[in-house]
Amino acid sequence: MSDPSESPHNAAGDDPEDPRRTTATPFIAAVALVVIILVAIVVGSILSPADENVTEADRINRSVADYIQARNHDDADLQKSLVCSTWSDDRSLLAGREGEITLQGVDSSEVNGDRARAEVRITAEDGRGEATDTWQLTRSGDKWVVCN
Repeated sequence: MSDPSESPHNAAGDDPEDPRRTTATPFIAAVALVVIILVAIVVGSILSPADENVTEADRINRSVADYIQARNHDDADLQKSLVCSTWSDDRSLLAGREGEITLQGVDSSEVNGDRARAEVRITAEDGRGEATDTWQLTRSGDKWVVCN
């Protein structure tokens, strides 16, 4: 007969605690935490969509930047959609500037109903330095178009 102390079972017949034994509890807790975070993100995006967090100044900045980019890429159709019907290239801050135009900033945006004005600062590759001008903008639907 073998010695009872060598038996893998204790006197009560229970298995001793195996340190290699794992449980699903940490895994389930991690999955639950990830699900809670994802639900919070979805609910947050529904309650506060990014479109509603955009200010009028942001929309004006975007319109000015889009126009300058369209001009740099000689995209006449896009340029036409970004300016009002009274737009004149000859009266523009960009008139006579050579090379790639770089938008340095759109400052002091002021909105008054469907009209706005903003100080636009640019540089160009022509070496003439920075230039600043006040641009007039008009709301067209949900976007701003550049006027002068």
